[in-house]
Amino acid sequence: MKLTEKQQLVLHELRKIGRKNAHLYRETQPYLHQKDCEKLALGDQACVFGMGGLTFQVAHRLGVSAPSVLSIFKALRRKGLVIREESYPDYQRARYWWPVGLAAELHAELQAAERVTP
Repeated sequence: MKLTEKQQLVLHELRKIGRKNAHLYRETQPYLHQKDCEKLALGDQACVFGMGGLTFQVAHRLGVSAPSVLSIFKALRRKGLVIREESYPDYQRARYWWPVGLAAELHAELQAAERVTP
């Protein structure tokens, strides 16, 4: 699938955020890390809220405007590459975004890391 340079940058940054969040508590809070691993095992939809990235967070990291990132997220969503947190549609607040397929990738990665760690 062909993506623009901006779409690639936004998707890459969102993947970095998801990856960082999946590893976040590994050394300091094993219980919280385990809870995140359980979310990963349940798939993308379970990971969006809390582990995903926010529009303004991605915008800040890339040094662009949040509305610009939001329009890119919407285009990526139409292409089936990202999903949006939709658990509370009437609640007016920032929404989390998550790259499709990242949960399975991270779950496999973390399981392999656990097998290697004594």
